Amino acid sequence: MLTEQLFSAYLGELYGIAFFTAFAEKYSDDKHINKWQKLILVEQVTARHLKTGLEKLGISCPDSHPVMEDKGRHDAEKWLSLEWPDLVDTMASWVEPYALKYRHQAQRARQHSELFLLVQEHEDAIFSFLQAEQCQETNSQAALDNFLARYQ
Repeated sequence: MLTEQLFSAYLGELYGIAFFTAFAEKYSDDKHINKWQKLILVEQVTARHLKTGLEKLGISCPDSHPVMEDKGRHDAEKWLSLEWPDLVDTMASWVEPYALKYRHQAQRARQHSELFLLVQEHEDAIFSFLQAEQCQETNSQAALDNFLARYQ
């Protein structure tokens, strides 16, 4: 059960990489490109750590997953036309339940707690970034930078 949750989170990272890559490549407002690139990096770092941890447990993790990657790109396509404030609001409301879910899983985990903490901190960093963007904070990427400093 616990390893299934972590494997699902790993597949979510592959989805997230494709999702944010679609925005980096196609979003109309180029002034946000560095944010997309940092979000992609957060997803990549998390995927790498999850893959390493899961493979130590004997769970094979594919380097790619066409179904999840197609879903990530397809979901991004639905939101590409949104203006930045609307996009950030939409993403924040979409990410918040995942942040709560992963926080709850990390609190309950008795095994593999370091991997559950990784997933929680990853989602919390993305959610904090989106909240800072909603408030138009000048250093909205601080939570992403802190996550990367810890795990990169």
